[in-house]
Amino acid sequence: MMIPDFQTIMLPLLKFLGTGPQYPMTEVLQNLSKHFGLSEDDLRVRVPSGQQPLFKNRVTWAISYLKTAGFINYPQRGVYKLTEKGKELLQEKVDSISISYLKKLNDIKKWQNTNAEENPDTLISYPANEEVTPDELLGNTIKTLHEKLALDLLSILKGKTAAEFERFVLMLLNQMGYGTLEERSYEVVGKSGDNGIDGIIYQDQFGLDRVYVQAKKWADSKVQSKDIRDFIGALSLKGTNKGVFITTSEFTPDAYKTAQLNPQNRIILINGVLLSDYAIKHNVGVQIKAQYEVKTLDNDFFEDL
Repeated sequence: MMIPDFQTIMLPLLKFLGTGPQYPMTEVLQNLSKHFGLSEDDLRVRVPSGQQPLFKNRVTWAISYLKTAGFINYPQRGVYKLTEKGKELLQEKVDSISISYLKKLNDIKKWQNTNAEENPDTLISYPANEEVTPDELLGNTIKTLHEKLALDLLSILKGKTAAEFERFVLMLLNQMGYGTLEERSYEVVGKSGDNGIDGIIYQDQFGLDRVYVQAKKWADSKVQSKDIRDFIGALSLKGTNKGVFITTSEFTPDAYKTAQLNPQNRIILINGVLLSDYAIKHNVGVQIKAQYEVKTLDNDFFEDL
């Protein structure tokens, strides 16, 4: 079942609140999820930021807009009640409620036409995209920017020399916490006769515990099962079973299977998508362009006043 958008939720929400004096959020969610026939899997889907279930987020925004329009109020924290205005709306037997519908109401018109400097408390803003909530819009925008940055980053890496790519990989792994705090906690060794090892991460200052790295800067070719077997063989020559294989492209299904054949081998495979994600997360090869804070009410603060 597709999760309904916040506008579709508005009318069923009002109708449910009209069946009793007031309801807590838990009962609102239970009733609406049953009304829309949502499964447990549907209810586990989260907003792009991952901070809240998508359905609950949409219900919350539906409540917010209906409260602003005067159809709902909050007699106490987390409890919702239909107002007299809301009861009157239900008596009109409307077919649906949407942002466009709310915009047409006299009170909403008055709020939107109010000069913010003259009366900032009554100014209300509705989303330009009426199909998603502001949280979803923000999350989707961030996701789009992240995906574009990841593609740009991969494109640059594919244009670097093998030695430059190997240095990038080792710098990233070091930034991710592999290695020590010493300046020389990693070493690029990739060259002819390197026996399939491109880099070494020293996990302690004496170099007794090491992680070996293979880095393949490939544009389109996928890493095959044979490449993984060769890497495992190279690790065996070094007397270890621990290594990281990184590529700008992708691994074949057989390559993934080969890496997992022997449970004693600890082989981590990082494809181009993961590589760019890790680099962005750990700020390697990227920089912060802008930062924004999204704030919400601190209800505990006001309850303790």
